[in-house]
Amino acid sequence: MRQVSILIFALFFLSSCEKETFVDYYIDNQSSSVISVDGTNIIASSDIDKTINPNEKKDVAVWSKRGKQTDFFEPTSMFGNDLIITNASGDTLAKDYKLLSNWTSDVDDQRTVANHEYILVITDADF
Repeated sequence: MRQVSILIFALFFLSSCEKETFVDYYIDNQSSSVISVDGTNIIASSDIDKTINPNEKKDVAVWSKRGKQTDFFEPTSMFGNDLIITNASGDTLAKDYKLLSNWTSDVDDQRTVANHEYILVITDADF
């Protein structure tokens, strides 16, 4: 009877374990000038105010969550419609950051942890 109780407890405990998901959004400045990134990380309720030098990649937003909730992966869930990216000349980014297809992704999905990395590569032609 004791073994059955232990087995039932173990099944409940192991079935309640949820995966931890980490998401990072990077901007990779492959343009020839410094760029400025201004906006809000909606999920963390924090301002984004970054300067990224040419040939530099910076993490502009990050979040983590326990569980399988995947609706936060879209850039608009993280940044809304107000992310402004400008170059040193004051030109605004023409590439639509709101489209997940404009971001390259790298997903490392392990048993207990999933790491999602999204990278928006910006070149001179994007302004």
